[in-house]
Amino acid sequence: MSDRVRPRTFDYAQRADVALQLDLYHPGGGTRPLILFGYGGGFAKGSRDAEIHQPFIQRLCGAGCAVAVPDYRLKTSAADVDDDTMVQITRIANRVDRQGWSLKRRLHGVRLFTACEDFSDALRFCRDRSGEMQIAPDKTGMLGVSAGALAGNTLCYPPGVWRARFAAPDAMVSLCAPVLHPWRIRADGPPLWIIHGRKDRIVPSAASDTTAAAAAATSASITVTIPPDAPHIGIDRYVLETRTDSGSTYFDDIITFLRQHIATCI
Repeated sequence: MSDRVRPRTFDYAQRADVALQLDLYHPGGGTRPLILFGYGGGFAKGSRDAEIHQPFIQRLCGAGCAVAVPDYRLKTSAADVDDDTMVQITRIANRVDRQGWSLKRRLHGVRLFTACEDFSDALRFCRDRSGEMQIAPDKTGMLGVSAGALAGNTLCYPPGVWRARFAAPDAMVSLCAPVLHPWRIRADGPPLWIIHGRKDRIVPSAASDTTAAAAAATSASITVTIPPDAPHIGIDRYVLETRTDSGSTYFDDIITFLRQHIATCI
């Protein structure tokens, strides 16, 4: 695609002797609302510049959004956090295990925490540099896929001990991921839309059923949509191509959601 939006690269955080980077895709035309894009990979693989992300990124740019795609630390371990934080992580992960979802610990243990830390710093960086980056400073959205969605949902509804530690997006679209800590769902949290298919064989959609029940009990601004035929692998293509009962694609409806919650100019 010769006419596709090309990114600018920024160093957004320093971890020991490694600089974390993000790519900013800006469609031009002045100040734009920002969407932070969290790619998947089980906190074990993935890259901000992988070609597989381009169809979604370019469609978001075509809808009028700027898109920031940060790399985040992968395959982290207890050595990457202090002892007190590791105690917190273990205690919270044990409570997640008691939900009975059969999630692998690598999806909600220390790797989740460090990903949240990195996404939080990426959000803060973009908000602090909003003038230079030509993005709206007041409202920031996030769209996450799989592991990126698990982290984004956690930023929106973190365990209490982390609430002051992480920055949260102003609205979140989550593909194939529940709120991992449903006991922290609250009425004043960011608007969140979860799309999580019954055919998901990696992250069970029953976990998003729990999210829906907690949202209903607390009047939280969370919508859970569970298409019967949506997979885990390939969810991005599914969302871009599949039409809902109203005749629009899921992607069209995502843009409507973002327009409602972060920017009328999308």
